[in-house]
Amino acid sequence: MATQKATGGAISYYGGKTIHTFTSSGTFATTSNWSPTNVEYLVVGGGGGGSGWDIGGGGGAGAFLSNTNHPIGTHPVSVSVQVGAGGRGSTDISYPISPSAPAYGADGTPSYFGTPLTAPGGGRGGSPAPPSQNGNPGGSGGGGGYGSSGGTGTG
Repeated sequence: MATQKATGGAISYYGGKTIHTFTSSGTFATTSNWSPTNVEYLVVGGGGGGSGWDIGGGGGAGAFLSNTNHPIGTHPVSVSVQVGAGGRGSTDISYPISPSAPAYGADGTPSYFGTPLTAPGGGRGGSPAPPSQNGNPGGSGGGGGYGSSGGTGTG
């Protein structure tokens, strides 16, 4: 069985590798007995929220970054990890639209493994409600609602 040479996240072992899974923000820290000089990572941004209208757009997926041979620095080292949140979906389907509960969702927030390894969040979904709101850009752009345009993807 593999032995732990770093801390942070939920730790599991598979195929001779030690896996650190972060479901909330934290710190990945290597110990002084760390033997590899590189790490593998997968970073996924939070998804965007969708419109509450049945003819509104869905939120876009968060972007992802991955690398199988990323140098991490001289050991011991600490890396800040942020787990991006999904965007709030709209629940307002009434007319006229309430300014306190818009008929479009919110953008997802980015996730990162140190900087500059940042995966953007997904764009919010668009709304057909007057005034029409387009889907926002994001890791994957939010979908457009009836009469509005979708957002562009950046990831």
